Amino acid sequence: MTSKKVKSFIKLEEAINIDQKEFNSYYRKNINSALFSIFKLLGFSKIDIESAQGSFLYLKVKTKVLDFSGACGSLNLGHNHPEIINAEKFCHENNTIDALKFGVNKLQAILAHNISTVLPEELDTTFFSTSGAEANEAAIKLVTKAQGTKRKYIIRTKGSFHGKTHGALAFTESENFSEGFHLGFPRENILTIPFNNLTALTEIIEKYPHEIAGIILEPIQGQDIVVPDKGYLKELQKICSQNNILTIFDEYKIGLGRSGSLFYFQSQEATPDILTMAKSLGGGKRAIGAMVTSRSLWEKAFGKKKDATLHSSTFSGLGGSCAVAIKSLEIFTSSNFLQNVNDLSEYFFTRLDDLKKRYPKKISSLRGRGLIIGIEFNFPISQQSLNIPFAKNIHIAMMGSIVRELLLNHNVLTYFNGSSPNILNILPPLNTSREEIDFFIDALNQVLDQKYTSLIGKFCKGAIS
Repeated sequence: MTSKKVKSFIKLEEAINIDQKEFNSYYRKNINSALFSIFKLLGFSKIDIESAQGSFLYLKVKTKVLDFSGACGSLNLGHNHPEIINAEKFCHENNTIDALKFGVNKLQAILAHNISTVLPEELDTTFFSTSGAEANEAAIKLVTKAQGTKRKYIIRTKGSFHGKTHGALAFTESENFSEGFHLGFPRENILTIPFNNLTALTEIIEKYPHEIAGIILEPIQGQDIVVPDKGYLKELQKICSQNNILTIFDEYKIGLGRSGSLFYFQSQEATPDILTMAKSLGGGKRAIGAMVTSRSLWEKAFGKKKDATLHSSTFSGLGGSCAVAIKSLEIFTSSNFLQNVNDLSEYFFTRLDDLKKRYPKKISSLRGRGLIIGIEFNFPISQQSLNIPFAKNIHIAMMGSIVRELLLNHNVLTYFNGSSPNILNILPPLNTSREEIDFFIDALNQVLDQKYTSLIGKFCKGAIS
């Protein structure tokens, strides 16, 4: 009988100094080997991060990388914002309570109050989660409980992304995330319509009158960065209200200043029945999300004592997480913060437009609003297959070559989504600078100055190695 090899336990103080080859090995063996292979292709596994501050990752090789990935919307304040750090220190120094299930958590109550002060008056009741997907799960449960079983359908939009947990996954239409899973919400009860299309909405209501409970959508679609027509949200809300259909606006990626407004729906004169938020609510340091609705709607679903705990979560609104979120919200709503976001957005789009004019055959369009930006590339090669894992689609390989080149040769971190491999996603911190924007523009200019054949050649060489 062979004895099992004893694994060595690594202490925290030792972990910070583990070399790159070793921690890559642990990630590959103990977390996700397939995802690691993608990181390796894109060059992400080659960066050994010693620390992070603001817009930059500081590497052990004594260089820094400009992080314009935004951790997919979690870093609206950048890495380790000093005021967020101080909020955490305040909690530690005062031994504030985190977990409290039987009694009122003071910081949770204050955060819920503060959220209500920056939203329309009717949005005054909050349920806290640890993620956007959980916030959307809470929203779906609220809609179905409040509307009853006779209204059995919920509408989603094409290209949507609402999370990957079992319930939220049913409403995520983007890519193939839901394939192969039994869904928490029955497929036959989900209706899918195009985004930014009011005609499709009215037609589906006419087909299923009095049977639709609600609709969930991102006011700006985060995967492909699709900004709807002006007036779309306002008219959608009006149509849904007239037909007793509850609206869920999911702003957990584009909210908290990312669009140039605290929440995008506020700039469009449209107030949803339910709002979900997450990601940057935690200031880049804590996992916290929120579902916000009206007191009347909440009480319709959960107002009775016997129903008060029908939806809850162990880590809903931990004290320290609420403290950080209080500080984050304070920063987002501080004087001139949003004006600065819009000024930076105007500058960024101006610089990008100049780049588009310089490379009209390579950049086909610019997408976005505020500081959620998409650069749509024109890849002249049809989407033929390649014999490269992950990058079998030639467009994925081409965008992968741009992302890899930006990172490894120009020290800029960006990303793209598999649903639209021709769109480079740019999500800088909302407190970035014009100098950092210029650094990015200069790097992208140098990449675009190369031929696609050269970039894809280097990418394939890196894939083989």
